[in-house]
Amino acid sequence: MEHRFLQLFVDGKWTGNPDRSIKVREGSNVVTHNLDEYAKAHGIELPDAKKHKKAKIEVNSNADMGHEDPRTGTPKHGDRDSEGQE
Repeated sequence: MEHRFLQLFVDGKWTGNPDRSIKVREGSNVVTHNLDEYAKAHGIELPDAKKHKKAKIEVNSNADMGHEDPRTGTPKHGDRDSEGQE
């Protein structure tokens, strides 16, 4: 379904009201909505929507070094396996 307000985007930029308000017919009434809130509520992707990049997560392989083993209370060392044995 083509939404009429999408025609107000030219080259991916909003050219409508500066406050980004749109009027939508709901039954016999015409209701004013904020464009961004309306699009989000109805799953509409806007041409000028900001794309979120996936955050790069860095894993520190030595993160457990220097911490105590919760089972024994002794310091952990990086040369032990996951069972805490040398």
